[in-house]
Amino acid sequence: MNDEAFKGLVMRFIEGRASPEETAALSRRLVASEAARKYFLQVAQLHAALSTQLPEALAAQTGNVRPAFRVRRWIWPAFAVAASIVLVTLLLQSESPFLKGSAMASSKAAAEIEELREDRWSGANGAIRVGTTIRCGQSLELLSGSATVRFKSGALVTMLGHCSLEATSINETFLRLGQIKVRADDVAAKGFTVGTRTARIVDVGTEFVAAAAPDGQSRVDVTSGEVYVVLEGAKTQHVLREGDAFSVEAGGAQVMVRIERGDGTAAFRFPTIEPPSEHDDADRSRGQATIRLARGELYKRVGYESGPPELLLDGRGQPVQDSPANSVFFDNEMSGGLLLDLGRPILIEKINTYSWHQSPMAQNRVRAVQKYLLYGYAGDAPPAMDGDVGAAGWTLIARVNSDDFFRVVQPTERPAQQACSITGARGSVGRYRFLLWLVEPTQAIDPRFFNNTFYSEFDVYARQ
Repeated sequence: MNDEAFKGLVMRFIEGRASPEETAALSRRLVASEAARKYFLQVAQLHAALSTQLPEALAAQTGNVRPAFRVRRWIWPAFAVAASIVLVTLLLQSESPFLKGSAMASSKAAAEIEELREDRWSGANGAIRVGTTIRCGQSLELLSGSATVRFKSGALVTMLGHCSLEATSINETFLRLGQIKVRADDVAAKGFTVGTRTARIVDVGTEFVAAAAPDGQSRVDVTSGEVYVVLEGAKTQHVLREGDAFSVEAGGAQVMVRIERGDGTAAFRFPTIEPPSEHDDADRSRGQATIRLARGELYKRVGYESGPPELLLDGRGQPVQDSPANSVFFDNEMSGGLLLDLGRPILIEKINTYSWHQSPMAQNRVRAVQKYLLYGYAGDAPPAMDGDVGAAGWTLIARVNSDDFFRVVQPTERPAQQACSITGARGSVGRYRFLLWLVEPTQAIDPRFFNNTFYSEFDVYARQ
């Protein structure tokens, strides 16, 4: 945006003529540039100084003053400047590349409450009932229970408490916090959009679940149909189809996590994620990368013991669905850590992890779940790996919980073969030498089943 276009945009916003798209562009410019913020405040102050009195019509409408009443010259300028400062402050604190709607709710109806179940709202929404009209720009905060909101376009949004969102328009909402289920199978609802602090999710006739964490992480998984995920500054959109799951972390790298189910064969075929590879930069055949235990103990029972950590760098997955010797897994109920040393700092384009397990009892797929935190470090020696690793100097790259992604309720719904691919919207997840996986056990419903995942391969690709 050039300077003249920016100046025009500032004036349109201050005069109340900016469209939602223009206001979003202004939001991004103000967050990114201190000079832009200073200019905005200067113009707002000048505009306020020229507005020395409230319009007579407004005074007449209040019923509290006579139409001829003149407001003291300092009141309206002070109010306008204060409002401008508040706006800039909110933009800076939002950490959002996308606008959460207009500054004030308009009178236009955006949606209507269709169904409530055991609902409990924040004080500001205490009067909400079935049939309540939701206006454009109006915020809703559901503390517990569920609430189904039908937008004027036909899209159905079910809020699951605790959840906070804003009805931006008749076909768009901004999810600040929590989880929603969206069904937009009506023709008029095509293009229904869910904005978050890190992504925009555009529906093209489908059902999906979207979630926003307090720290800015956004997640989406598609129940049916197709959605597009658009990230700020990215040149391409990400297409998700039925069964696909995707998340993006807050931060400059915009780290994305995609999890897919495999075909359940030794070929490890997935919809978009490549199979385990011998040609990645962490493969043992290259002679640079090494991997070792950083926390916990591998399972050691004779006849069913875990393979060594080095198996994760051999370029292969398991040959069958229940192969302990060709898997790496921790002792039952035990958290663990795996440290990968790439031998040198590299700019990492992609990190893939693979798992596969299904016992002869088809319902037992507990060891297929991928559940870990991934950290990175670029220095010559890794920091402490006990306690709070973030405080020790490690950088959190991504969080993975495939059960969360697949919305697993019944054990048989869990995919037996899974792949997770971690990438960056801007081409890389960062420059690191060390990668640390902090692995968690999964929740086994039946205590007879062990619950640490059968990992088969970790692949790391450098950006070319």
